[in-house]
Amino acid sequence: MGTRSEEGCIALRYLVTGASSGIGRATALRLAGRGHEVMAGVRHLGDAPTHPHVRPLLLDVTDAAQLAAAAKEVGRLDGLVNNAGVTYAGPLEHLPLERLREQLEINVVGLVAATQAFLPAIRASRGRIVMMSSAAGRVTIPLHGAYSASKQAVEAVADALRQELRPWRLPVIVITPGTFQSRNRASTEAAARADWAAAHDAAESHYGRAMDALFMSNRKTEAAAGDPHRVAAAVERALTTARPRTRYLVGSRALITTARLLPTRTMDGLLIRSLGLPF
Repeated sequence: MGTRSEEGCIALRYLVTGASSGIGRATALRLAGRGHEVMAGVRHLGDAPTHPHVRPLLLDVTDAAQLAAAAKEVGRLDGLVNNAGVTYAGPLEHLPLERLREQLEINVVGLVAATQAFLPAIRASRGRIVMMSSAAGRVTIPLHGAYSASKQAVEAVADALRQELRPWRLPVIVITPGTFQSRNRASTEAAARADWAAAHDAAESHYGRAMDALFMSNRKTEAAAGDPHRVAAAVERALTTARPRTRYLVGSRALITTARLLPTRTMDGLLIRSLGLPF
């Protein structure tokens, strides 16, 4: 059991991976603001959010040694929020395979590695596991094939863990955000531009105009994106409500609902037009 906070509620201990920015940072601060103890997993300690109830934890989910050290350090753990992730964009025909490997290594293998490392602590406290998915985990976005593949894998991993952990009654909950503000989009564009600069001429000939449209759409999306604190509120509900749902969809449902209703080729055309791609 947790300790009693100054507000009189039971203070629990949570670990949030990828807590340096965006949804992870907002989640860590929201939980800390409720009086809970939060371990903020970051790759650079200076990037951790600052709050009296936040303890920075050096944690790269692809680093086995760091995961092992963190697992020894955390002690009791009432909830794990698997939020760490990256986004790489570009046509799969020309996407460097090292990008695809890194995409899957961080978003999928790293998520499983973190879950394995902290499951003993979760099981001991009868805690919960939260998986951060994406609308792209339900609907594949053109020029985001690697990212969509990683998030669809997260959905499958979460389903399997929910089923396999049923004997211990450990909830596994998926959060599916729509479009929310994140520094991730700037790093996504920077990586894509670097890849494109190194690509051969055929890539530019095939997809140059599409990549220009993607970069423009990326900036428009960030400018109109929602406040990540809305997602943090859903994570808090998933961790603290008596009977959590298996999935929380945060933000507009239009994309996922439309994909269910429309024929596949019609949906393909709609997605292409919405991004302004010249296909």
